[in-house]
Amino acid sequence: MTENNTKLAFDLIYESGKSIDTDQFLFACRGNFNSSITDNILFLTEGNLLSLDSPKIAKRLYYLMVEGLQNITRHQHYANDGSAYEGGLFIINRHEEAYSITYGNWVAGDIKEMLEERLGTIQNKEAAELKEYYLEILNNSGFSSKGGAGLGLVDMARKSSGKLSYEFVPVDDGYFYYLNLCIAIDKETFDETLVDGYLKRAIEIHNEMIECDAQIIFKGLLNEDNVNHLSNQIDTTFSDDPEKDGLGIVMTELLRNVAKHAYNRFNQVGKPGVFMLQKIETGFCMLSGNFILAEAQDSLNQVMDKINIATSKDINSFLSVNANEAATTGKGLMQLRKISGHSIKHEIYMHDATPPFFILQIQLSK
Repeated sequence: MTENNTKLAFDLIYESGKSIDTDQFLFACRGNFNSSITDNILFLTEGNLLSLDSPKIAKRLYYLMVEGLQNITRHQHYANDGSAYEGGLFIINRHEEAYSITYGNWVAGDIKEMLEERLGTIQNKEAAELKEYYLEILNNSGFSSKGGAGLGLVDMARKSSGKLSYEFVPVDDGYFYYLNLCIAIDKETFDETLVDGYLKRAIEIHNEMIECDAQIIFKGLLNEDNVNHLSNQIDTTFSDDPEKDGLGIVMTELLRNVAKHAYNRFNQVGKPGVFMLQKIETGFCMLSGNFILAEAQDSLNQVMDKINIATSKDINSFLSVNANEAATTGKGLMQLRKISGHSIKHEIYMHDATPPFFILQIQLSK
């Protein structure tokens, strides 16, 4: 793994984390989707939605997620050549004003032309016209072998706040197709001109993930339920990968460490943190990021230095002596060091407007 790749991953974790007070939830996943993966995404996001907003908003979001994830699973591209655009893309991001949901997959030129025509028609219609258009398709157009003749897109547009937005980016002798829809947190004050900015940010996140080969990014309030669903997400995403051994264990320990020790300055239910799974040539890296108290920096650096210089004998002795002491400082990190077999990289980012942000990276090699 190159130093540049490491820096890109650390920077992406930090940039995601420092905005957690305003953009309170992010889940981004790229690759091949199946029913188990989509079920875990829905379980993972549902709890966060209900903890942040009303059941009414959560219900509308859930519908868009189900419909969009089904479309990704149905239409994703299987390249089998190592392409960064194989499979699909799903991103949900809670901004201050609205939730933004972005779906993506590779399409050929002829599919792009058909989609552009259909999306342009939908985008130009007002709410009442969309309802009429929906009924027209339902009554007259029939169905294709891969679903309704645009019926799902029209219904998604009807359920969203403001107009859908989309973009086709030329890649791999075709196009990567991005579709973005929003659900306003407050319909009365929602500014529809923000939608294009949401799509632009989603495309940036996708490109940043590709650049450092991140497979999953999660940002939100961490608790026991989140940790369990994220663990399931790892298991189902990489169930056929022989290199995945140990991923679930490391991820669970890493996130429990955040859920236990992260600084929560606004007393929300759960601890604000960021998690990333990154694929590298020799296996995987897992990264976590969270705020810490300013006065904890020196002691934290000392704990990390002590852990990283420890020999295998030192590690086993420490864990044996403290086997029954759940609250021992550094115990969870020492366990991670033992499982991974590598030193634990860490960095503390400083920013005037926020507390120090602490990032850990655990490497698992095949």
